[in-house]
Amino acid sequence: MSDAEGLFELINSNRAHLREWLPGLLTVETVEQERKWLQERITDTGGEKPLLIIIDKNVVGVIGAHIEEQNAVAEVGYWLAEGQQGRGITTRSCAAIVDELLRVQGMNRIVIRASVENTRSRAVPERLGFVHEGVERQAVKLPNGFVDMAVYSMLTSEWRGAQAMGFVDPSGRPLTFGAPPILIDNQMMLRRPSATDAEELYALLDSNRDRLEWWSSWSPRVRTRKDATELIRSLTHHDKDLGSPLFVYDSGALVGALNVEPSKSEANSATADVRYWIGGEWEGRGLMIRACRAAVDAAIPHFELSGVTIHTGAGNMRARALAERLGFQVLRVDRGASATEDVIVYSVSAADWAENATTR
Repeated sequence: MSDAEGLFELINSNRAHLREWLPGLLTVETVEQERKWLQERITDTGGEKPLLIIIDKNVVGVIGAHIEEQNAVAEVGYWLAEGQQGRGITTRSCAAIVDELLRVQGMNRIVIRASVENTRSRAVPERLGFVHEGVERQAVKLPNGFVDMAVYSMLTSEWRGAQAMGFVDPSGRPLTFGAPPILIDNQMMLRRPSATDAEELYALLDSNRDRLEWWSSWSPRVRTRKDATELIRSLTHHDKDLGSPLFVYDSGALVGALNVEPSKSEANSATADVRYWIGGEWEGRGLMIRACRAAVDAAIPHFELSGVTIHTGAGNMRARALAERLGFQVLRVDRGASATEDVIVYSVSAADWAENATTR
């Protein structure tokens, strides 16, 4: 399939989704029109530069920049297929193109505009640290009338870099969550499990078997070193961008693990559930609260989350205290949700998490 065919198919299958914010795209009614538009963009050296966002050989969105060479300014725009939202694709794509514009093409200023009401689109520059400069009143006319536009900017002197922010690796490829490792300090880190961790994982599980089997349903299945190897094998075959356990290391030793599992709500907003465990010999040192804080900090922008939940057993006072220290609030109690006790569900919104960053 050609780029024109792939892009037309994407637009055609997302017409209802695009109608609210990008009605201009709906004027494209044939593949030939799409091919002509792409060719015009290619030949116009001073105009808009669109790039296709491709996952598994499928076009899932478009990102591009309109460059004003004289003032070294570029305005970035983007859109994504409805079914692909909530996985951090737009944020990572935007980080990569901003890197290219500021560090390779020599731009000094990047601008992103989004309707004040388009919270998903506005979340992208906010996650990347853009400055909200203000609002252009009734700047764009959409089918339902004129809308105000929020204006965000980033200067080259302010940009930390997509790699430093954990969005791309040194080759420029987008990263999946937890790769490379999330460094907390010079002693602690979170990283994905690998086959070489089986021996250490088995030793930690075996020394904590009594306490883990009370709180978890999965630990009884790991009775041998072979079971630990198989567990890690199944984890590493998990969809690498839809959450999987991260091992918690302190001073080179495996001390526990946590899991960040994203999901979509009925309102199509992305949330994630965090679960965790730590070896008894490592409790009381604040390691898991630091690990959870770092994981949530990384997960919210990566997966474009609107909120995070934590499930704990009602009697697991240490796990409950951790959620409360991080600023999570009790959402509900699921009675009889586990074989041993009720489960308390804590939650925090992404907005509250960001607002309380300095107090955690």
